[in-house]
Amino acid sequence: MSFVTSIYEKHLLQQVTKYPSPEHVSLVLSETDLLQKGGFKKLKDYILWCRQLGTKMASIYIDVLDTEETLKSEMIEKLTLKLKEILLKTPSDAGYEIYGENGDIRSKKEGKGFQVYVSVGFGGRREVTNAVIPILKKVKEGKIKASEISEKDIESNLVVKHEPDLFIRSGGKHLSDFLIWQSIYSEFYFTDVNWHDLRKLDIIRIIRDFQKRQRRFGK
Repeated sequence: MSFVTSIYEKHLLQQVTKYPSPEHVSLVLSETDLLQKGGFKKLKDYILWCRQLGTKMASIYIDVLDTEETLKSEMIEKLTLKLKEILLKTPSDAGYEIYGENGDIRSKKEGKGFQVYVSVGFGGRREVTNAVIPILKKVKEGKIKASEISEKDIESNLVVKHEPDLFIRSGGKHLSDFLIWQSIYSEFYFTDVNWHDLRKLDIIRIIRDFQKRQRRFGK
């Protein structure tokens, strides 16, 4: 980092810390983002940056591009093992949960402060589908009526219960269906900066942009 960049980063940081940061920040990546040189280290840095900037929660979606089931399963297992290794190196008060493609917990660590959710190939359509199945079972068993199903019933069965304040897509203009239910009122930020080139300065800028927005929550 150059001297000028360092001074500019400190200047922006002073501005950002004057106002509340988003409590929950979501990020969408692809498997190729992580598998490139330094990709996992960048993820660890990103998580630490979010924590340092005052966010309480980070949810991360890893889009697994393999379509052949065996190859996809092998890639998810590989990514999960590496993610666990990275997350265990985060501060001791930070908790995490890693989910596989079916929403099953692959690894988990309890925390008292900052929380990280990582979804490896588990998108929002599958999450909502999984949330509806137990409700339909209750209808079939006569425990509730179909007309009584509410949004709260679905939300109680979602894997990630928290709604992201800010949704970041690095290096592209397309979002996955990650947290498709929870992100309905989220603020979105698309950056042309590729994952490999992402800096703490870029995250500070994104949060500053969020702080300047007037959130309407669908109104």
